[in-house]
Amino acid sequence: MKRLYRKAESALHPKTPHPYLVQYRHECRSRFTSRHINDNNRINDTMTKAAVLWTGGKDSALALHLSLNLYDVRSLICFVPADNRQFYAHPTQLMALQAQKIGIPIEFVPISEPYKRSYRQQIETIRDRGIEVLITGDISTVGGMPNWIDEVATGLLGVEKPLWELDRGAILDTLASDQFEVVCSLSYKKHFEPTITGRHLDFELISELKQLPIDACGEQGEYHTWVLDAPFFKTPVRLEDTRIVDAPEYCYLTYESGV
Repeated sequence: MKRLYRKAESALHPKTPHPYLVQYRHECRSRFTSRHINDNNRINDTMTKAAVLWTGGKDSALALHLSLNLYDVRSLICFVPADNRQFYAHPTQLMALQAQKIGIPIEFVPISEPYKRSYRQQIETIRDRGIEVLITGDISTVGGMPNWIDEVATGLLGVEKPLWELDRGAILDTLASDQFEVVCSLSYKKHFEPTITGRHLDFELISELKQLPIDACGEQGEYHTWVLDAPFFKTPVRLEDTRIVDAPEYCYLTYESGV
C-alpha cells in the first residue's frame, strides 16, 4: 500500500446527515443562538473556553465537529506517557500534523504514576490557563468502569461528552455522510479475520461493523482509527508509503511520511 487517499463513495448511499445527529445539531444551534447571539445579531464574547481531548481518531474528531459552534475551542489536548512511549494506534507525529491541518494548537500533556494525581495536577494547570470545559469523544463506559475523565476532572473542570451513549450506527453513518476520511489504524485479530486495518471507514465497512457482535464504534478497544480529513480540516492529511504490520494479537498501520 503506497498512499492513502479518499475512496469514491458509492452512489447508492446518500451524503446527508443521519437524522439522529441532525437533531443533536439542531439542539446545539438552538443553545448557541440563545446563549451567544445578542439583539444586534453579533456574537458575544461569552462562549465557554474549551479544550478537546484529542486522539487523532474518529470519535474525538466528531466530538470536535459537533462542538465548534458551541464552544470557544482553544486547543487540542492529548495526555501521553511521561516516558514518551508511542502507541501504534495513535502516533503523536500524526496528531501534530492533524492539528496543523485543523488550525488549532495541540498540546501533549505528560502523565506519570500515580495516574489519578498526575491527571488532576495537569487538569488543574489547564484550568488555570482559562479553559473551562474538556470535551471528549467518549461514547460509553469501558469495561464497566466509570468514565475516567469525569472522575479526574471532578471539581476542576466541566466535562462535555457530545457522543455519550448515542446510537453507534448513527455515529458511523454521520461520519460517512459528512465525508470524514477515516482509516482503521489498528484492529485485533480476535475480532477481525481478515483484518480491517488499512481499510477506510466507508459505508461498506460500516455495514460489516454493524453486523458483528462487538461495539460497532470500537469503544471497547476492538479497533482504532486515524482521521485524514474532516469538514473542519483546511486540507487533508496525506500519508506516504503506508504498510500493515502483522503482530501476534493485532495488525497495525504505519507510514514513512505525512503531508
